[in-house]
Amino acid sequence: AQPNGPAPVPAAGGAPPWRYQIGAIALEKTAITLLDESPRHPLRATIAPLDVNLKNVTNDFAKPFGVAIDATVNRGGTLKVTGETALQPLKAKLRVVTRRIDLTPANDFIADRMNATITRATLTSDGEASVIAAPRRALRLGYRGNATLGDVRMLDKLTHDLFTRWRTLSFSRIDFTMGQGKPRVDVGAIALSSFYARVILNRDARLNLSEIMANPRQAPTSLTRAQPNGPAPVPAAGGAPVAAAAPKPLPADIRVGRILLRHGEINYTDDFIRPNYSADLTAVAGRIGAFGTGLATPADVVLTGLVNGNAPIDINGSINPLTPMAYINIKAHADQIDLPALSAYSTKYTGYPITSGTLAVDVHYLLDQQKLTAQNHIRIDQLTFGDKVPQPSVYNLPLRLAVAILKDPQGRINLDIPVSGSLNDPQFSLGGLIWRVFSNLIMNAITSPFQLLAAALPGGGGGAQLSYVGFKPGFARLSADDRSKLDKVAAALKQRAALKLKITGRVDPALDTPGLRAAMLDELIRRQKAKASGAPPASLESLVFSDGDYDKYLTIVYKDAAIPKPRDLVGLAKSLPPAEMKKLLIAHMKVTPADLPKLGQARAAAVRDYLAAQIAPARMDVAPAKIGAGKSAGNKPPTRVDLSLE
Repeated sequence: AQPNGPAPVPAAGGAPPWRYQIGAIALEKTAITLLDESPRHPLRATIAPLDVNLKNVTNDFAKPFGVAIDATVNRGGTLKVTGETALQPLKAKLRVVTRRIDLTPANDFIADRMNATITRATLTSDGEASVIAAPRRALRLGYRGNATLGDVRMLDKLTHDLFTRWRTLSFSRIDFTMGQGKPRVDVGAIALSSFYARVILNRDARLNLSEIMANPRQAPTSLTRAQPNGPAPVPAAGGAPVAAAAPKPLPADIRVGRILLRHGEINYTDDFIRPNYSADLTAVAGRIGAFGTGLATPADVVLTGLVNGNAPIDINGSINPLTPMAYINIKAHADQIDLPALSAYSTKYTGYPITSGTLAVDVHYLLDQQKLTAQNHIRIDQLTFGDKVPQPSVYNLPLRLAVAILKDPQGRINLDIPVSGSLNDPQFSLGGLIWRVFSNLIMNAITSPFQLLAAALPGGGGGAQLSYVGFKPGFARLSADDRSKLDKVAAALKQRAALKLKITGRVDPALDTPGLRAAMLDELIRRQKAKASGAPPASLESLVFSDGDYDKYLTIVYKDAAIPKPRDLVGLAKSLPPAEMKKLLIAHMKVTPADLPKLGQARAAAVRDYLAAQIAPARMDVAPAKIGAGKSAGNKPPTRVDLSLE
């Protein structure tokens, strides 16, 4: 088409063409019924009454003429259009005002493209629309103004259950253009009030929100009922995981000044686990600041709500979701969440249902340049479990023992679970990372429980040393340092009444066999001193030797010993230095294979007897002695007693 159309063809005989100019054309109180009976898009709409007024209409189609339309649509909504338009080239600048236009007829056009049915929705708007025919038949479209989708109600197409509804979704100060360069959308503010949504995580970990749009060639999918597993993901060639594609800029420039939320409710069901978990998030309110594709500064976020009607949740931070490298810096706090409501999760993964307890969480998620860092601080109060339920998905974690170790004297558990990773990593999974850290924490509570116990004691630290008591080879006597260590163990156990202590004596034949001979001699020397001083036999270990005492009683033991002794020329026993007497006596001490396990049991008994004065004997179990240092002894002495928790 040419800008001004072809030149007028002269009339026969060379007379100039007809020209006309009409001051006004009025069409008043008329009615139009639109009927489309095609099977694909059946439609019926009534516009009545309809008033149309045109001003200054001429044969020059390039000259603008006035347009005024006043109509009632489907007996309810109203439409008013005023402005000017030209036909060739097409150019229009019109103010369009609608009031509660019924949008349900749109179902006829989207029926095969959505899994939801619009049962109620109205459009109210006030703005200026523009249309300009550009070269190559392109159109430049624009709109400036406000628009509100009100009284919206959408049902599941299959079940007819409520999927979503809201009272108002308002868009203010809209500035939209397209047809020249990138489309541009600038919205001053978006406000959503009195809204409800049904959200489901299906068995294959897909959200029902991703199923709103339908494939016309497939059967409809329910949005309000749990769905069976979807098709299995297709692996990459060769079975290798596919790295995440580099994020691409959006094909439009978008800016939102702010988002306001009021009086929201979300009904959530997790069908990914068995049995199902459900929660209601109510009293949702908050705001999100300005964000957009061209804004470097992220938007402030403040959101509040209640979980299941009584547990408050607060979310704040900043986001910029529309940049190519999405940015999120969010902190969230939730308090007094009822743990039995989460019993489905604990049963599925641990086999134990939760019977009581509350949860408080503080999380901080930072996503910057595709790198995610998350801090999860979890506080659990008065957590208790029911009897174990057989589950095929159970991870074999010693959960009850770990909980007993992690609980402080007031029955509280404090956990810090940091995770990090790159979204570009095809193996990255936030849920998987959190679970790995959590399970590692549980296992550390089992493999290194005394580290946790020591951390709760004044001064903290030294937890690894609390897991054993070292002994001098051959001896089962506690030193002052050993008793101090056991005092710490007793203090920790007093704070955790559910824990029991297992005591296992260990013997190393290579060290303890000669050590036992030295211990036997030491006992004989002590008995001599006790005999001389009148001390009772039970106090042998407490005897203190002054200078010269030890050699004095060593000599007595040597003289009484029926062992071969060096003799002089006349056959009398020679006088020997103390070191040589000691060496000769030790060499003739008899140690049998049965003496080694007895030594191990004696060591365990020494630990048990000392602790029995501080904790109930019923909370201690002495295991049979073990011969050998053990494969995982690490830096522990091979002649020791191992302590473990049950």
